[in-house]
Amino acid sequence: MRQEPEPPAATASGMLAVGDGHEIFWEASGAADGVPVVYLHGGPGSPLTSGYRRSVPTDRSRLLGLSQRGAGRSAPSAGSPGEVDLSANTTAHLVADLERLREHRGIGAWIVQGVSWGSTLALAYAQAHPDRVLGVLLFAVTSTSRREVDWITEGVGALYPEAWDAFARLAEDHGGYDRHDRSPERLRLVESYRRMVTSGDRELEDAAVRVWMTWEDAHIGIGGGGPSGPHAGAAGDPVTEDERGVARLVTHYWAHDGFVADWAASWGAAPGSGLLGGMERLAGIPGVLIHGRRDVSGPALTAWELHHAWPGSELMIIEDEGHGGPAMVEEWRRSLARMVDAATASDRYPDPHA
Repeated sequence: MRQEPEPPAATASGMLAVGDGHEIFWEASGAADGVPVVYLHGGPGSPLTSGYRRSVPTDRSRLLGLSQRGAGRSAPSAGSPGEVDLSANTTAHLVADLERLREHRGIGAWIVQGVSWGSTLALAYAQAHPDRVLGVLLFAVTSTSRREVDWITEGVGALYPEAWDAFARLAEDHGGYDRHDRSPERLRLVESYRRMVTSGDRELEDAAVRVWMTWEDAHIGIGGGGPSGPHAGAAGDPVTEDERGVARLVTHYWAHDGFVADWAASWGAAPGSGLLGGMERLAGIPGVLIHGRRDVSGPALTAWELHHAWPGSELMIIEDEGHGGPAMVEEWRRSLARMVDAATASDRYPDPHA
């Protein structure tokens, strides 16, 4: 296996107050006069790690990364023990935070790249602010529709029945879930976990966090690697603040269908059509979608649908990889370099301080 080089060092970092008592951590790297590129991590709630800096052409791009509200080094942490208020943590809040960061750093427009959940956030941002987007690069593509959430929490259990049985059993024993209930009013499994990980009962919260994280590692295990590797601790280890934060934020967002079910309704899309309904907002914006054929937790159907609703976009299916992998990462690097070069030559590339 090829040894990855050390990622480029961050050249600046800071905390930005974004309202509602939140501050987000940001960091910059690359060329100060390069094409601006922003990286959106997955989760929701996963910590920002340095590996994403390897995927940019550092000699001609100006890279920004950030920890989204409640995640990583942003404050307050969604993973702190005790009660947590997530009412000011929605996709609309995260999109507004990106605009504050763009303005804070004096950027006119940027390339937006997102991994896994970050691809949902990238699409939401691009649809809300298409005039500020030079291109969009999506990796392990999601749009966080109800179909996707119900699949990743319940449907994909058909492939992992042993792991899913343990996952569902805790919710049946402590969260009011009934795997046999198929009524429209049923309690969804993701909602059961959302309630457990924010219950205020420390023992139940940590048990639910541990089982949730173990389940996530099970269903992303096929063809994995890259930025989407395993993240659950050992069964006997104490639950960490990062793990608790991920479980709380993932269940919070997924139980609300990513807060994007009606995202495009104000632009004339049908209510409930999600991000797919707003893809015409991206007309003329370069887009690349990279997805693994073996991504059983996020089937390629979502990437295919988004691509077909986005004229001019490119869809790259990597046949032997899943929710990340080395070939996908290499394609990410090549595609981002092409997008940076195209942005430099494009009339969409504004004065950096416009």
